[in-house]
Amino acid sequence: MTVRLDRSWAIAIVMFLSFTLTVGVTQYAFGVFVTDLEDDLGWSRTEVTAAVSFFAMASIAAPPVGALLDRYGARPVMAASVAALAISLLPRPWMTELWQFYALNAIQYAAMPGAVLITVGRVVGMWFEENRGRAMGLTATGANVGGIIFSSLTALLISSLGWQGAYFVYGLLFLALLPAVLLVIRERESPGAPAAAAGERPGPPSVPGTTVAEAVRSRSFYLLAGSLLLAQLAYGGVLPQIVPHLESVGVSKAEAAAALSVFALCGMGGKVAFGTATERYPSRYIVGVSLGCQVVGLWILVAAGSSSAFWLAVPVIGVGFGALGALIPLVTQETFGLRSFGAITGLVSFSALGTRLLGPLFVGASFDATGSYGFAFTAISFAFIAAALAVAFARPHRRATVAEPAPAG
Repeated sequence: MTVRLDRSWAIAIVMFLSFTLTVGVTQYAFGVFVTDLEDDLGWSRTEVTAAVSFFAMASIAAPPVGALLDRYGARPVMAASVAALAISLLPRPWMTELWQFYALNAIQYAAMPGAVLITVGRVVGMWFEENRGRAMGLTATGANVGGIIFSSLTALLISSLGWQGAYFVYGLLFLALLPAVLLVIRERESPGAPAAAAGERPGPPSVPGTTVAEAVRSRSFYLLAGSLLLAQLAYGGVLPQIVPHLESVGVSKAEAAAALSVFALCGMGGKVAFGTATERYPSRYIVGVSLGCQVVGLWILVAAGSSSAFWLAVPVIGVGFGALGALIPLVTQETFGLRSFGAITGLVSFSALGTRLLGPLFVGASFDATGSYGFAFTAISFAFIAAALAVAFARPHRRATVAEPAPAG
């Protein structure tokens, strides 16, 4: 038991660090680079922002990555993904053409499912069965720690080393994470899982749950996929635009980066509180609350303009946005179990391809046309309302092994 406990928390720490680096560098830091890339390389806001559309590569890569995860286990998939993230960053100081920026972002986003988006949900679900909500919330706070660190650190590195040096430093950090992944990450059998048949090819641990074929024939799969399709606008349409939005209304880069750090800090509380809530209430309802917080926060942000009232929006959006990162794997597990978690999550993620591809383009084009993010943020808020309504009806599949909590009385 002691060995298992030690192993579980060692795994949680490595997953936490992967969240910190991956989300901190690929999402929170992106907006801090925008104006420097515009000024130094002569690219427009739409051209730079369009790079976020390559987050669609996460959707394209997710189904094969999920299938590989179910078949071969977390360690090789996560190690290859972390290495790819390093490769996507180290050459950036020498890029001069827009297509190079796009190509490196495509590699970066394709690596994300294996680094955090799918792998963490499966492994945490295996090692923390009785308190997976809290464990997932705590592990996923790494994403917010990444926001706290990398939003301000990026501004500091750019001022001292230039945007080229900042990118190179981040590539080295991913290389440093790789040995920890290879040494620590493991999977384990779930209690009650069926034993492998005699002569069967050994693979990752077996776990019970819904098959892919059963999942795609269910109504809940399409409700969940539709909801998360719209919810993904939080990642491509809101987070990378927070700093550019604040700068566009007259807030300084330093204050905007500080606001992003507060945003990330509040998201930590959201992950833990909302993750813990899923142990008492159905995850799909908690996802709805998370989206509701973002709706209210976006309305405040748009109305605030350059006034200090924008600080009221930061914690509200931050809590809801932060919680979403932990809730997506939890609601998927609650609905379909862990047996084919990787493949099912991959398919659900693939369904968000259109949102990830077109969302950032819509936001960037809206800004170029109007000089403001107001219209885009308002439209996204209504998409979140639709997402909350859809997920509320995505009930657990009858074969799911993660039981739906009974509402607390």
